[in-house]
Amino acid sequence: MERKTHYKMYKAGKNWVFAMLSTIALTGVMAMSGNTAKADTVTQSSTEQVAKVDTTGATTTSTQATTQVEKATNTTNESNAAQTSATTTTEQSSSNADAASSSQNNKQATTASVATSQSTSVANKDQASAAQSSTTQKNKEPKVETPVNTADNASQKNVNGNWYLVDNNTGKNLTGFQEIKDQNKVVYYAPSNAQMQYGWQNINSNKYYFDKFSGAMITGQRNIDGSWYLFDNQGVMQTGFQRIENQNKTVYYNKNGQMQYGQQAIGNHWYLFDRYSGAMQTGFKNLASYGQNKVVYYDEKGRMQHGLTKVNQKVYYLDNISGEVRKGQQAIGNHWYLFSKYDGSMQTGFQDLTSYGQNKVVYYDEKGRMQHGLTEINQRVYYLDNISGEVRKGQQAIGNHWYLFDKNSGIMQTGFQDLASYGQNKVVYYDEKGRMQHGLIEIDNHNYLFDKSSGAMQTGLQNLAAYGQNKTVYYASNGQMQYGQKQIDGHWYLFNKADGAMQTGFQDLTPYGQNKVVYYASNGQMQYGQQAIGNHWYLFDRYSGAMLTGFQNLVAYGQNKTVYYAANGQMQHGSQVINGKKYYFDKSSGKMYTGVAYNADTRTIQYYATNGQMQFGKVNIAGKTYDFDDKTGNLLMQGLVTLGGKNYLLDSNYKAITGQQVIGNHWYLFSKYDGFMQTGFQDLTPYGQNKTVYYATNGQMQYGKQNIGGHWYLFDQYSGAMYKGWLMSGNDWYYYNQQNGQLQTGSAVINGVGYNFDGNGKQILNYSIDYRYALPAGKGDDETAANNYLILHEVGTESGAATNARYFHDTVDTNEAYVTFVVGDGGKVYQVGRPGQVSWGAGRVANHNAPVQIELGRTYNSGQFWQDYVTYVRLARDMAGKYGIPLTLDAGGAGTRGIKSHYWVTKNIWGDHVDPYGYLSRFGVTQAKLAHDLLYGV
Repeated sequence: MERKTHYKMYKAGKNWVFAMLSTIALTGVMAMSGNTAKADTVTQSSTEQVAKVDTTGATTTSTQATTQVEKATNTTNESNAAQTSATTTTEQSSSNADAASSSQNNKQATTASVATSQSTSVANKDQASAAQSSTTQKNKEPKVETPVNTADNASQKNVNGNWYLVDNNTGKNLTGFQEIKDQNKVVYYAPSNAQMQYGWQNINSNKYYFDKFSGAMITGQRNIDGSWYLFDNQGVMQTGFQRIENQNKTVYYNKNGQMQYGQQAIGNHWYLFDRYSGAMQTGFKNLASYGQNKVVYYDEKGRMQHGLTKVNQKVYYLDNISGEVRKGQQAIGNHWYLFSKYDGSMQTGFQDLTSYGQNKVVYYDEKGRMQHGLTEINQRVYYLDNISGEVRKGQQAIGNHWYLFDKNSGIMQTGFQDLASYGQNKVVYYDEKGRMQHGLIEIDNHNYLFDKSSGAMQTGLQNLAAYGQNKTVYYASNGQMQYGQKQIDGHWYLFNKADGAMQTGFQDLTPYGQNKVVYYASNGQMQYGQQAIGNHWYLFDRYSGAMLTGFQNLVAYGQNKTVYYAANGQMQHGSQVINGKKYYFDKSSGKMYTGVAYNADTRTIQYYATNGQMQFGKVNIAGKTYDFDDKTGNLLMQGLVTLGGKNYLLDSNYKAITGQQVIGNHWYLFSKYDGFMQTGFQDLTPYGQNKTVYYATNGQMQYGKQNIGGHWYLFDQYSGAMYKGWLMSGNDWYYYNQQNGQLQTGSAVINGVGYNFDGNGKQILNYSIDYRYALPAGKGDDETAANNYLILHEVGTESGAATNARYFHDTVDTNEAYVTFVVGDGGKVYQVGRPGQVSWGAGRVANHNAPVQIELGRTYNSGQFWQDYVTYVRLARDMAGKYGIPLTLDAGGAGTRGIKSHYWVTKNIWGDHVDPYGYLSRFGVTQAKLAHDLLYGV
């Protein structure tokens, strides 16, 4: 730091007074920087709090070229001097023109910048600043005239080229300041040699300038050696800020008195002086002509401004280092701001940043700060992205809630909203805070249900168990819970008038304005017609659903009978006394009896008139008189009685005998339900026997082969049981249908295998069987095998089928080995064992589970092999179909039914054989091919 001492000269009477002015000059080095940034880098924590903004903002869209967004630098290195400068107003007139710039070097604010610390507060240019004490300062001490002596009686003399002033009276040389009136000038004679002085002179620590030719003391503005200087009216050279009123400008003279131009760092501030006139500049200035491509702002005191600054009711951001007017997006402090790309003014409200290089709309509050999160603006709430600040639209998950923001305006939505236009086919509800609601919600005195996951408004029938209530309710198309009777999709429902719960079961509708009892099934639908509820039948009117009681004819309900329903709506059965009269209703169907009737309760025969009332005494039936007990109404007869076209068997107590009865060496059946003799096909399961039999029209059970209705049936000659399934008669096969017992003729598919039968029902084989080696009765094993496996073999030696069949036949007692069939010799089949019985080919366990085992003879003749193979497959399929064995080959383990190879038996049950795959492979038959052919046929 360098301390400078200056003197001003005043006149106090005849005495000169010099006042010392002290200034402190500080030279600072300033640095400028500019960085590019975008407003997507501000991090905000997620919150559902709504920040309230009271200012109105409009979205401004700019389509001009994109301006690079600059980020303000937060740190500034400063080294500035605190120089106090005073501006002196020069009031004298000057004939000099505005000071023009000569070859003065302009200083630039790039190397010595005056920096201010960053602040997000706005500096108002109209406010006084303490940084500079004053801009214009006038002397407050009384001004006195210059102590210049007037040489009234003196003469100027030039001696050896130097001018002197000699007092005419004393002859002495005069010194100091002397006014030469006739030349209208003040000159200065040095005290040391009394010579007139010229040019720059330092007198009493003040600098003066005297004309180089006339020696006249200079006042006012003077261009000296290409620089402008200012001298006051006493000739003292001026420095610092000076106001030149007659040129309406403030200028600045450095410590050498030279007028300054361009950018100047003075004290802690940068100033700008016109490059031509030196006039101090204020307001916005483009420094391009001063060597810097930037616009800055100088306040009314000429000081360059920095940071957020308010100018003419607009706020600008002046770079904290360079003072440049920043435009576009700027990060200042912890906030993003936007400054117009055109004039740099701070923007507020909604702004479209497309022209600033970002495709988004954001919002800036009245202080210019970009807002984030839920924000209230003009009584509307918006969601401004927590990171980018972008106005979010559509559905947004914030915190633990979903919100909806209008897809056009971005305004938060409340109330019911249809999300179809947002890509979801649902209606949801947002509360007054914009939060999507879930579950059971009461809105305007109506109950609604919103899905617990998606928030979708529910309609129709809804079970509320998942919502903590054990009930089913109904919501109309508008989502409101319904109460009372409602018709839904053609069905009537009832919903409790208090809580809306769907009602089921019997319901009295009196509280709902209708005098009737109805019934709602478990699905809530009102029922009509006959309904079995619990263990009882009820009848509900086919139009109104009202439960009916009393006598009801069911013709309109599809049944030709009259029944009776008690006061509780239940159909009655058996004997009933109604209004003092006896009636009888069928124990099963509830049908009211008329005519001859069997009373299952008393096991007696009674008679009921056409109105259903029981008759007593002598009754004429079809022209014949019968006696009925006067009290009980029971028919008073015994033995086999024919009445009303039906036959009954009555004991000595006049009670009906039911069930199977032997009469004259014949079996008859009397119904346990209605007492009369049965004819036709009858299932005796209800009578304790698992069989179906047939009774002729005379009631007698039939046996043997019977042609009934054009079809042949077979009934066991002892039990009369109807035969079903395959029957082997001699060496021929017949099939009686498993469903109806009829003898099969023509074509039929049985257990997945196709069969053909002649007109007599005998199977037509697609192969032929030679029985010459069939074991006679008493040879081999006569035990019946379980229908689990059909086992395939091959003989294992190079021999034909007949040879092996004969060997099995001849050695059965010694070798104890044989199979059911042997195939070979060109497609021939030789039977050895009897189908269905145990044979001895694969070990005890397998043998007892295989009703058929088939051996394949060997050959080297390819043609013969394929004849043998086709018959081998056909025979296996035929027998598997007859015994209900699956056509799958070698599937599963032991216990899995199907066709099995001897190799499979070895692997899964017992043994060491691997046939027949080795032999089959000789002719290219794989296990897969054999399996295919067995399943689909050849």
